[in-house]
Amino acid sequence: MKGQVRDAPSLRARRHVQLTAALASSALGVFFLLAGARKLYGWDWAMHVYRHDHPIWVYYASAVGEVATGIGLLLPRLRFGSAVAQLLLIAWVTFVPLRPPDPATAGPAVLTTALLVVVAVITRPATPNRPPR
Repeated sequence: MKGQVRDAPSLRARRHVQLTAALASSALGVFFLLAGARKLYGWDWAMHVYRHDHPIWVYYASAVGEVATGIGLLLPRLRFGSAVAQLLLIAWVTFVPLRPPDPATAGPAVLTTALLVVVAVITRPATPNRPPR
């Protein structure tokens, strides 16, 4: 009986963390899937923003990457890898021009980046326990 009472909060906390990861991953997955699809369909504002600092192929590569990582964020087995891939894509597109980000678009970028970091941390693969040396 004591073991059940002591383990209950730990199990409940783990379920809350898993639910948080699932909800954040789903929201981000839908967001990136729709954003990438909209870019592929032809989003004038996004193309203008990208063309300011990047060649056109970067715009289309990021659109395909967003669609792929959006799908991956919706699938539990691919969440960690998709979150890391999207973080790398954001870093590449943001920091390659070596200019400060536009303050008008910084808010959503910071929010999605923070959520992706949370998803990556929560869904990271477990490391096997190693015996001490």
